[in-house]
Amino acid sequence: MNAYLSVVNQKLFFCKLLLNQGIAEEKKPIQLELALCQSALYQLECAYHHYLREIAATYQFNLAESIDSVEELASALESINKHPGEAQEILSLLEMDGSWLGQMLSAYQQLSLLPISENNITRSSLIAVVEVKQDGGIPSLNYQQLNVWHKAFVEMVDRHRELMVEC
Repeated sequence: MNAYLSVVNQKLFFCKLLLNQGIAEEKKPIQLELALCQSALYQLECAYHHYLREIAATYQFNLAESIDSVEELASALESINKHPGEAQEILSLLEMDGSWLGQMLSAYQQLSLLPISENNITRSSLIAVVEVKQDGGIPSLNYQQLNVWHKAFVEMVDRHRELMVEC
C-alpha cells in the first residue's frame, strides 16, 4: 500500500477540522480566525506535496520522497517512461491563470513573506508604533475560500485515485 495515501488523507482531514472549528465558533477574535485559516492552508499545502509523492509512488518511482514540485514529478515519471494524466492535470492547473490550485499555492507562499513596513510612525503615542501593511497581492484568507480549495482538492484526489492504477 502507498504510505503517502494515508498522509494525504490525514492532512485533508486536519484541514477540514480546522475549518469546521472556525466556522462553528460565532464570535472569535480576528487573530484566532487568521490562525485557523493559516493553519488550514498549511495542511492543504502539505497535503499537496504529499499527494505529488503519492502519485510518484503509485507509478513506482523509487525516490518518491524527493519530489517537491509537479515539474519534478513529471520529470521523474518521464524518466521511467510513464506519463500519467494526473501529473498533466496538475501542471495544467498551475499554468491556468486564476486556478484554485495556483491561488492556494500562491497564498501559502505569501505566508512566508515579511509584511511591508512603512515608516509611518505614530508620534502622538509615548511608544513609537510602526505601521505594518500586507502586500496588496496577498489574498485575504477566509473560511469560504479555504473551503472552496479544500473541496476542489478532495474532488481532484478522489477522481485521480479512482483512475490511478498501481503499475
